Formats: sequence, structure tokens, C-alpha cells
Amino acid sequence: MNHRHQVKKISKAKILIIFIIGFIVGNIFTNIIFINREEATHITIVYSSEKASWMTIAYTNFLTEWNNAYPDEKITIDMHPYGSSDSIISILNGEIFPTIWSPASSIWLPFLNTKWEDLIGAGEPIVDFENIIKIIYSPVVIATWEAFNQTHGIKGFLDLHNLNLNHNINIRMAHTDPRLSNSGFMSVIMALSAASGTTSENLSLSDLTNVSNQQWLKEFESSAIMYGKSTGFLARYMKSQGPSELNIAFLYENLIRDISSTATGGKIIAIYPEEGTLYSDHPFCILNADWITPEQRYVAEAFLNFLNQTETIESALQYGFRPIDASIPLNPEVFNYETNGIAFEIDVPELKAPMDGNVLLKIPDLWLLCKA
Repeated sequence: MNHRHQVKKISKAKILIIFIIGFIVGNIFTNIIFINREEATHITIVYSSEKASWMTIAYTNFLTEWNNAYPDEKITIDMHPYGSSDSIISILNGEIFPTIWSPASSIWLPFLNTKWEDLIGAGEPIVDFENIIKIIYSPVVIATWEAFNQTHGIKGFLDLHNLNLNHNINIRMAHTDPRLSNSGFMSVIMALSAASGTTSENLSLSDLTNVSNQQWLKEFESSAIMYGKSTGFLARYMKSQGPSELNIAFLYENLIRDISSTATGGKIIAIYPEEGTLYSDHPFCILNADWITPEQRYVAEAFLNFLNQTETIESALQYGFRPIDASIPLNPEVFNYETNGIAFEIDVPELKAPMDGNVLLKIPDLWLLCKA
């Protein structure tokens, strides 16, 4: 009995020792993992979805370059494609906390600043216009089928409006919801400019309330079959469904390059409206927000410097984007009407966003009044 009791006491002692050792080792291991995670600088990049392919390549190449240059300075990056309007709503609601924010167009920058000030009161704007980087752009174009345009000879918004008035022609048009998506927002601005005969940057509230302009816009929108939230989805829908389902869409030029030669039912081409087109200029902003640390800002600045390198910009051109830096040459094999349905040179005026912020805020309301 004494021997058995001694064995039990030894066994319990061993178990206790093993448990203590295991606890210490596990605690050390956990702390090592915790420390490693804490040591890594983490940034979040929120960007418009149409540049997702390029951003994925750029992100991968940047991480490789960073790890080679700074093997002891660990970083992690979360990449999130968002609709421009959706990203603003999510920032304001505290659902996302970007280090870098890149909507599709500079049009959205004053929106966020205005709404941010309404939310937190007076103070530093969340977007600093002096530190915005613009690297690439893509014009908003009229996407249609080459065969369809050979019959109807569309040159711009006025032609589309006139086609809508002809009930013998089956126009099936689409653009994204201007409350949610940049391309739809820009399309409505361009249509209103054509309706009023006023350059887009000089549009006023009186142009929006003008009954004749509203009637024109109602006629223009009368052939719309859908208003989506994603320009990329709209492009893929046009590509897969064919000309009988959708024969006019308002897309970014770079998306025409993606769908032109592989579309069901023929070739899709870009028409650059003779009235002019707005450019989607993809600004990159490191936000002025209290959730961004100096270390995160340092990594974010390094990432933007990497994006602005000629080699990185040239990789974006392969996806149909144009460089802000005019000294970087275009690839004629990419910007090729015969191959990809997009022109090498843009020969229509570049339009500007309305200068009156109240006009910008009211344009979605006008669209709700006039939409099909």
C-alpha cells in the first residue's frame, strides 16, 4: 500500500511538472506569435473595383520588393475593392478603416470631406488635396456593338437621345446607379451637360431644375433596362448576354479592352462622345484619420511611391488604363481599335466635374426624378 501510494504521489508530481512546463512553453510560444503580429505594420487599402487586376499585381510586386529591401521590417496589407460611394458610406459608418483610399474619380473626394465634417464637426479634412497622387486614368465611354453602330452612327449623347425618340429602334441601354457607382454618376453629368448645352463644370442648380432639361433626361433614360452598382458587372453582362439584351452601356474605356474581342454576338467598341467625356482619374489618398499610425503612414507612402514608378505604371497600361504622366508611351497593341475596340488617341474634349458642390449633391436626386 505504501509503495502504491508513493507511486501515485510521484505520478502526480510528474503530471504537475509537465503541466507547468507545458504552460510556460505554451505561454512563451503564444507571446512569440503575439509579438510577431504586433511587430508587423498593417495597412488597409480600399480601392475602386475596376482596377482590381492591376492593384493585385502591384500589391504582390510591392511586397516582394519590400521584403527584399527590409527583411526585418514585416508588413501586412489588406486589399479591399469597393464601389466609390459604398466606400464613403462604410468609412462614415465606421465599418472600414482605410490607410489608403482610392475611389474611381476625384469627384468623390469633396463628398467624403463634406460628410466627414458633418459627422465629427470642424477640424482637419480627412482628405488632404495637397497630398493626393494621381497615376492613371480612364475616360467614360459609350459602349456599343460594332455592327449596331455601323447601322446607327452614334457619335454622342445627342445621337442617343434622338435614337430613343425613334420607337422603331429597340434601344436597350444601361448605366450604373449614380448614387452608388462612379461611372453612372459621371454618365448622368455628361447627359445633363448635353441636354443643357452647358459645359459640365459650369452646370448650375438652374440647369437641374430646368423643365426642358428634365424632360430631355427622361427621354434619354427611357430605354434603360437596368441600373447596377458595379461597372465591372455591367461590362461582363453586356459581354455575355449579347446585343439583343443590351446594346448601349456606359463603361470605362479600360473595361472595353477586357470585353471587346471575346463578347458573345460580335465586337464591342468604345465611342468617345463628341460632346466630350469625363475622366475617371483614380486618386490615391492617405487619409488624415486617427486610426493611422506614423508607421502605417510610412508604409503607405512607400506603396504609393512604388505605384508611381514607371515600371508599375506600365503594368497598368496593359489593362487599358492611360498614364497621367504623358511622357510614358502607350502600347499600340493595347490601345488598338481593331483588336480591343479602344482608340490610341482621344480626340474629344475632356470634361470637368461641376464646380458647384451643391450641383454634385443634387444630381442623384435629379436622376431619381427622371430615371425609367
